[in-house]
Amino acid sequence: MMAELDVAIQRLWGLLPQIGSFAFEASNGAGSATDWNGRGEGAVKVTDHRGGWLFAEQGRYLTPHGKALAMHNSFWWQRVEGGVSLSHLRHEAPVLLFELQPGPDGRWLTAEAHLCGQDHYSAELSLTADGFLLGWQITGPRKNERLSYRYRV
Repeated sequence: MMAELDVAIQRLWGLLPQIGSFAFEASNGAGSATDWNGRGEGAVKVTDHRGGWLFAEQGRYLTPHGKALAMHNSFWWQRVEGGVSLSHLRHEAPVLLFELQPGPDGRWLTAEAHLCGQDHYSAELSLTADGFLLGWQITGPRKNERLSYRYRV
């Protein structure tokens, strides 16, 4: 089992620096007080960052009302015991979003939801022929958000 885990981690870790583009859809569910609805797409520049991979994303976000906005994000992938973690860099300070561990069915799941303030972050990652899908859920007193990302080489 440990060898299978190592192979899964190494496979994802080797794929991350090859990613070159992203597309996502954001939606909110019942009880949400945010307006996280829309879609975005753009380019990903991957660089080594403190032994991990930094995804510098730049693109455009299209609101549900058809307005296009410039967007950028910085996400930091790190290896952790038994998997990987993803942090959002806000003003260069990392904010942990979640840790993912590979499962026996090939999907990567959060071992437990990460608490940030009163919000819980959880995610699922699945490898594809040309990259991976990453879906995450944010729930809390004012949030019920779903982000569905597709990353491609």
